[in-house]
Amino acid sequence: MILRTLSLLRSLQSASHTADEARDTIQQASDYDWLRQELRHGAITRDDTRLSDGTPARIIALAWPATARRLAGGNWPEAPEARERCHVSGQHACRAAGAPAYRTLESLSRGLAEGGIAVLRDASRFQYLIDNNALELTWCRPQGLPAGLTPRLVEPGSRVGWFLLELRTPGTASPSHLTGAWLDECLDRYRRILPRQG
Repeated sequence: MILRTLSLLRSLQSASHTADEARDTIQQASDYDWLRQELRHGAITRDDTRLSDGTPARIIALAWPATARRLAGGNWPEAPEARERCHVSGQHACRAAGAPAYRTLESLSRGLAEGGIAVLRDASRFQYLIDNNALELTWCRPQGLPAGLTPRLVEPGSRVGWFLLELRTPGTASPSHLTGAWLDECLDRYRRILPRQG
């Protein structure tokens, strides 16, 4: 009886671990899909930087008003000077910028509609960005926004500041338009030339 109980607990533990991994994968795929859709609102601000592994890269900036709701998602200091010195990176940067958190029904419907392969592919693209420290979110004053973003995003009378998400993408050639398809192609090309581990 004791051995059967231990075996059952091990099975449940394994199932729970697998469910957690699946949820994390779906969340990464959802975050990447959100990033892909937001990309068209971005602007290239630098084309002479590098990823953490040394790959030449460019910086694409995206901005959102730092509303009270977005600010409530983190421990941002009250003083603007202190706020400007803070940053959020990786998956947390997307969440702070407003990416939706994992929602079971939506994620399941996406998995059924697109198939597991598409979800795994998007998750691995997002993991590549995380592994290379390619996502960083900061707070800035309205006058601190990159010039390419200002005409499109500044709201009249906005005094709350902005969240600025910087996305580092591998490569040096600038696209004519920032699109999700371009981001897919860019990441897939560089992910394929990475040396195999082990």
